[in-house]
Amino acid sequence: MRAVFAIASDTLTLLCRRRLFWLNIWLSLGVILLVASISCSPEGWSVGFGLQSWSSGYLRRGSPWETTLFFGVIRRAVQWWVSGAVPLLALFSMASVVPKTLKSGQAALLFTKSRSRSEVLMGRFAGGLLFAAIPTLVCLIGLFLTLGWRLGVWEWHLFLALPFTLLVFAALAATTVMLGVLTKSASASLVVTLIFAASVIALQDAASRPGEIEDEGEFKGMVRASAGSVALQALAWPLPRTHDLMEGLDRSLNLHSPRLFRDLIRRWRVGKYQVGAAAADAIDANEETSSEPVTPLQLGEAVMVTSGFCGITLVMAAMMLNRRDL
Repeated sequence: MRAVFAIASDTLTLLCRRRLFWLNIWLSLGVILLVASISCSPEGWSVGFGLQSWSSGYLRRGSPWETTLFFGVIRRAVQWWVSGAVPLLALFSMASVVPKTLKSGQAALLFTKSRSRSEVLMGRFAGGLLFAAIPTLVCLIGLFLTLGWRLGVWEWHLFLALPFTLLVFAALAATTVMLGVLTKSASASLVVTLIFAASVIALQDAASRPGEIEDEGEFKGMVRASAGSVALQALAWPLPRTHDLMEGLDRSLNLHSPRLFRDLIRRWRVGKYQVGAAAADAIDANEETSSEPVTPLQLGEAVMVTSGFCGITLVMAAMMLNRRDL
């Protein structure tokens, strides 16, 4: 295990020296500052720490709409940036780790210091997880402090986004590691991983929605829809449960505002023009058409299946690495 920890530490140090890591950190700080720059006053609300302000009869300090605003913005910052963009940027750096490790010079150095090739692979994978955890944790701490500063609400449930995000990232990182062993190419492993991630999301989104009845007959349409739904669910079952995990993340945040965020968006106007209706429909389109809520049993199954996928993928990568001539 010492070799695994040493290689993980070396991987973390190597990845943190890259410019993409600091780009991830600075962009996360930018997201935090953008959210923190929003404020409400007795006259209205403003962004940019008061650089641009608007008077409002409802969105004021101490009103229910103020809580709705901050809860809605932070909830979407966690969903779109913390659990979306941050792991994606980390994956770009992670993709080149294994191919560079398999180069003749580094391979001869690392594999002679380790008892097995599997230890090197596990160390690289663990270092990549720690690498992704740093900007994720930085962003969560910033959003947590922003919520406490603006509303006086210290919502510790925000930090539950860290394990959800890392579990989804672990599935992608394990896929990238296996493809890196298979192809020895950083670009190929990254592109195929992104295609795989998009396919999993599309497949699980289709499998989670009930089939529609066809016009050729109600009974035939129901049979066709049922068969198609079962086939999609069977195909999506062994894959990482990103859909269920993101649903679980959204529920674990515990950011229940007194008003609907989309209702607040619909009220926004620029001068005499109402500009929030289309934005509200776009923001909450997924929520309005989503399937039934994920139960704790489904969430537990999602965690086990995703963890099992990571384990099986890493075992396959280790088996391929042990058979490869270096």
